[in-house]
Amino acid sequence: MSRYWRVYLVLMMDDFNSLLLTGARVRLRAVDPGDVAKLFRIISNSRAHLETWLPWVEYVQTEDDERHIVDQWTYEMQVRTAIHLCVISEDEIAGVVSTSPIDWVNQRTSIGYWIRPEFIKRGLATESTAVLLCYMFEKLRLHRIFIQAATGNAASNRVIQKIGFRHEGVLRENERVKNLFYDHNIYGMTNEDFKSLKEHLSSFLR
Repeated sequence: MSRYWRVYLVLMMDDFNSLLLTGARVRLRAVDPGDVAKLFRIISNSRAHLETWLPWVEYVQTEDDERHIVDQWTYEMQVRTAIHLCVISEDEIAGVVSTSPIDWVNQRTSIGYWIRPEFIKRGLATESTAVLLCYMFEKLRLHRIFIQAATGNAASNRVIQKIGFRHEGVLRENERVKNLFYDHNIYGMTNEDFKSLKEHLSSFLR
């Protein structure tokens, strides 16, 4: 089967809006418009924590700002160009884990995540990322997934390393956050890497 025929088959599948993934301690479900008010409240209450490393936080100043984001996410999931999931712990939204636009031709994408302060240091970012990884490699049959973290963001780098991503280099002054440019570590995982880590990653699944 040609690469382009495989891409066609993937794009003809159901959208991601009903996606629900389950880990040992978290559930990941698709973000939907009904989450707008709650997500905006969480972001507003967590602003001091989130804006240190995340450039988009300063642009979410009103509930309408968040609604535009969620509307875009809903569309992207409907047409299967990206995945955006609420991290649910103790029946609350603890954060979000997302992909960048999926390159179906080259079978690759990247992952990003954030966790609200009340839920950090519980391993939720690690587990959520591992669960999404398993879905993308096993169900979507992607070939490569990468992830970036500011070199100074020790917590995020620990999450990525714990999962088993390989460090591939440093992107200098890669992202601007509040007028400061941060270097980023870039990490990658191929399908072959995933196969060798499958037993390790399965510990995060139910």
